[in-house]
Amino acid sequence: MNILIIAPGYPDRYKDHYPFVKQLVDEFARQGNHCYVIAPYSTTKNKGRYEEKEQVGSNVTIYRPNHLSLSTLRIGKFSPSEFFRQRAIKRALQWLPVKPDVVYCHFWECALEGYAYAKENHIPLFVASGESNISTLLKNKTIPSGLKDYVSGVICVSTKNKEESISLGLTTEEKCFVKPNAVNSELFRKLDKEGCRKKLGLPLDAFIISFVGSFIERKGANRVAAAIKSLSGAPVYSIFAGRGNVVPDCENIVFKGPLRHEEIPEYMNASDVFVLPTLAEGCCNAIVEAMACGLPIISSNRPFNWDVLDETNSIMIDPNNIDEISSAIRMLRDNSDLLHCLSEGALKKAEHLTLKSRSEEILAFINSKLKNG
Repeated sequence: MNILIIAPGYPDRYKDHYPFVKQLVDEFARQGNHCYVIAPYSTTKNKGRYEEKEQVGSNVTIYRPNHLSLSTLRIGKFSPSEFFRQRAIKRALQWLPVKPDVVYCHFWECALEGYAYAKENHIPLFVASGESNISTLLKNKTIPSGLKDYVSGVICVSTKNKEESISLGLTTEEKCFVKPNAVNSELFRKLDKEGCRKKLGLPLDAFIISFVGSFIERKGANRVAAAIKSLSGAPVYSIFAGRGNVVPDCENIVFKGPLRHEEIPEYMNASDVFVLPTLAEGCCNAIVEAMACGLPIISSNRPFNWDVLDETNSIMIDPNNIDEISSAIRMLRDNSDLLHCLSEGALKKAEHLTLKSRSEEILAFINSKLKNG
């Protein structure tokens, strides 16, 4: 099957952004499908780049057409950035050597860009909904009147995303398939903690928590740092992997800064607990990856987490409540039995959240819709 994937970004030699898109594409390709990826990039944000085509093996072709980005500038309802991005996608569509069997858009925003091409060429359209907040990303955008009826299927990373997609009038219940994000189990797996700490030069006997995500208010690295500051008793050490403007600051930070995706497993395995008091997600990849490394999770008691977290693998907290975050960290620091129990629960849950099985189920869902369509 020839699958066209339209995505907001894709990893390249400059930036490791949207790695989860690449992982799914790689799995589709391993199962014998040819994937054509269109992932435009901004010449404004990425100076010095050029229009690029990349061939990965025999089954993955990536197109990165240039476009001018003017941030959030709008002239009335007109967005120059969206206009230039859509032109870049249309240009890349002309480069395709074959007519795709399926158009697969990552996120509803990309579905708006792929809809006209799919409909004009009578190609089934599928949407992967993994947005943290769909209504925010679609604000000020015109939803084509025929989109809801034309879309063949929607792969939702959480029940929350399914319900939001339906409530916004983008799709219907029978077109949705809920499948949480998953991990590359060859990369994210349990490793020897002491060995990882020695390799990374981290203290062997310390209690270490890790945070992976952008340093922005939504993700909550600053709230994790505040929770650590409020703790008494044995010191808590921390790893903050990410970048952004809301930079965490507390004592005993053993690492702070960006990591390549393939570097993250060693840092997770050097940790005792994963903490992410995020305010909004679709389904957080970092949480699932931490579970696959055997880490108990401290994260938000909000619907976007409920498909992957429960009392067997996590302590769920109010992400805005520093005392709750602090109390959960203290509980796991001081209770080795609970720490071990939640670690085992995380590993057990992650066994069913592999990229291989997820891609197989998504392809089976697509094929079922094609047969019934």
